[in-house]
Amino acid sequence: MARRAAQPGAGRYLYWSERRVRAVAEEIGLALERGWQWSFTLSLPMTQFQIGERTRCQNRFRMAQRILRRLGPLAVTTFDGPPPVSYAQGTGHVEFAEFVGTYATNKAVLCHIRTRCHEGRTVDVVLFGSMEHVEGFRPGDANDDGWVSSAAPAIEELLRSRGTENTWQWDDDQSRAVEALKIAIRQGEQRGGEHDRRPWTRGYTLGHDRQAQWCAEVYADVVLDDSRWANDLAADLGLNDVHRIVIGAPLWIRALRTDTLVRYQGGSNSRIRRLLGRRRSAASMNYSPLSDSRAE
Repeated sequence: MARRAAQPGAGRYLYWSERRVRAVAEEIGLALERGWQWSFTLSLPMTQFQIGERTRCQNRFRMAQRILRRLGPLAVTTFDGPPPVSYAQGTGHVEFAEFVGTYATNKAVLCHIRTRCHEGRTVDVVLFGSMEHVEGFRPGDANDDGWVSSAAPAIEELLRSRGTENTWQWDDDQSRAVEALKIAIRQGEQRGGEHDRRPWTRGYTLGHDRQAQWCAEVYADVVLDDSRWANDLAADLGLNDVHRIVIGAPLWIRALRTDTLVRYQGGSNSRIRRLLGRRRSAASMNYSPLSDSRAE
């Protein structure tokens, strides 16, 4: 179950889209940098009182908190109500990967989050954003090899139109949502490879954070027909519990702790990268499943 977490401690924004944050603030009627300035002017024989408007810069955390307060219940946390929702938020395990498509090859990022509603059913949240807004990962961190989905252009159309257009062969909401989930779970697979629950072995994957707060604008929100998809998803993805798929764009993703970010950093070809002169830092050492109990 996704939970709202707003901790003012030493967090770090792994993703922050200034443009989308300001666009959402405008859409909900929130002025992010306006405040009231109170001033007193003393003069004899009387005291003068003035009130005026001034510009006030705010940091990311305060901007995010103001947006969440204004959104209120519009930014859902539990996915217990019927679809669609407009905004979603939560805290938990977030996986990062490059999104390889026709127009955004190696310039886009996807984030996959698995959470649950109160009934215990699985909700997969798949978010697509720009790599330029990512902090903590770089495009060169990932192996650029492996399976790429032919449905990527359909997902790009979904994102560009904010869910209002669908001119591809995946012409119903459920089939397009399933293709987005396949990209999140299968993109970068190698033929004959053992990738189940081992994302660091796939191409295009960047890493994950075990405890991150996220907020997203939702473009598609689909509850699957179990009788239609249960067998196919179990065969294709090894998943038999997919229930609801939410697709959108992240506004921000914030690591709540400094020790929860894991970078896969090159995966199986890291030795070749070192031979080519690519340096490794203490924060970007090759990932080992032994270093993260959540990756078993």
